[in-house]
Amino acid sequence: MARFRRINIDGRSLAKTETRLLAAAAYPGMAVRIDPADEEKFVIANGVTSNGPVYILDENWFEGKYCMDQIPADSTVIGNYAEEDREFAVRMAAGTYRKDQAVYINASGVVTLVPAAAGTYNVLGYVQEQEEVTTTAVDLIRIRVQRSTVTVS
Repeated sequence: MARFRRINIDGRSLAKTETRLLAAAAYPGMAVRIDPADEEKFVIANGVTSNGPVYILDENWFEGKYCMDQIPADSTVIGNYAEEDREFAVRMAAGTYRKDQAVYINASGVVTLVPAAAGTYNVLGYVQEQEEVTTTAVDLIRIRVQRSTVTVS
């Protein structure tokens, strides 16, 4: 069972959302973009957060789906606009998470901790868990969106 029961956890209105068809199967809490080739669809974000709006895929509650349920391709979905200071529960791999760790979108559309490896990363936001959290499987981790660039040397 997921640690959170919803993706949009900051209590803000659903007015800052987009509704589209999903181009490929995905999970709530993943990062998506509007497909430039077909603006009627969301595609999995490719890891680059500086090229236009990013949305966090909401659970498909209107189809009876929950936070950990896969959403099939061609389903109608809601994407929450990932704007500054919004808070979401995002899908992340098993691991240990602490407040203020930087996260970015990997090539598979999964939000991931910025690694210690040298490089420049387009940060999506920062972990907002109040206490250290260790998960043993994919789960939902609370983040605050604050887009920036981090260089690790």
